[in-house]
Amino acid sequence: MATFNGYPSHAHWNTALWLNNDEHFYVILRKYADAIATDRLGLLTASKLLLNELPEQTPDRVNWQEGQIELLLIEQTEEIEKQYEEAIKRVFQRCSR
Repeated sequence: MATFNGYPSHAHWNTALWLNNDEHFYVILRKYADAIATDRLGLLTASKLLLNELPEQTPDRVNWQEGQIELLLIEQTEEIEKQYEEAIKRVFQRCSR
């Protein structure tokens, strides 16, 4: 199966490129990942809402790939959950001194 820079297609790669590297898009991605991590939204709802906040296409005029958006949300949610866990551990360590 042919891939593009490790992604299933150029469109998937382009979606990841813009959401991970453009500050405005990344902030939107993190906002919805945080909503998932704190159980305020489910993955599919967050994905749809995120997609509604984005322009119709990437700045390169490539259609956003919803499946790639979902994968990025999962990755970011896992990262946020780890950060929350580490913060909670630090708080408990300080309290137990």
